[in-house]
Amino acid sequence: MGIHEEDTIRRLKKGDDQAFELLYHRYFRKLCAFTNKYLNDYEATQEVVQEVFYSIWKNRAELNAHKSITAYLFQLAKNKSLNIIKHSQVEDKYLNVIKSAYLQGDFVDSHDSLLAKEIDIKTQEVIDSLPAQCRKIFLMSRHEGKKHKEIAEELNISVKTVETQIGRALKVFRKELKEYLTTVLLTFI
Repeated sequence: MGIHEEDTIRRLKKGDDQAFELLYHRYFRKLCAFTNKYLNDYEATQEVVQEVFYSIWKNRAELNAHKSITAYLFQLAKNKSLNIIKHSQVEDKYLNVIKSAYLQGDFVDSHDSLLAKEIDIKTQEVIDSLPAQCRKIFLMSRHEGKKHKEIAEELNISVKTVETQIGRALKVFRKELKEYLTTVLLTFI
């Protein structure tokens, strides 16, 4: 690690906007290329890299001037990418369980059909109970399939706000549908 990198970290720790801009311009494209190798989705890649820089700025006071900022940036990008992949795999697993349980009519008895209807009703109740902006953002993401960046641009809000609102919605879903998820998983696994 060179003196220049140490100086950049010291300036960042003091809240120097120019040091942050320099870091951003120096590493943005490199981090996007690196992250895209994991995600193979350029929009998701850009979101991850934006999160990396947000994290750097937010936690700038904890940066260590004697450690490589380059290595730290790439490690953050890798970790965030792997978290997205892991989260996606978990979502896919549960979706496949539910699809196989409820979309294949051959395996669905009347009890399962009633349970599916009950889950649909409860899901709609949860969606209806969400605060207006949270509901709108959640529906744009999950029902319309829009990326966080698209939602942020359309609603003129930050990507971080979109993430926060979706996180809040998912927290409500986990709480309110917990008993149904357990029932579905125990029945079909």
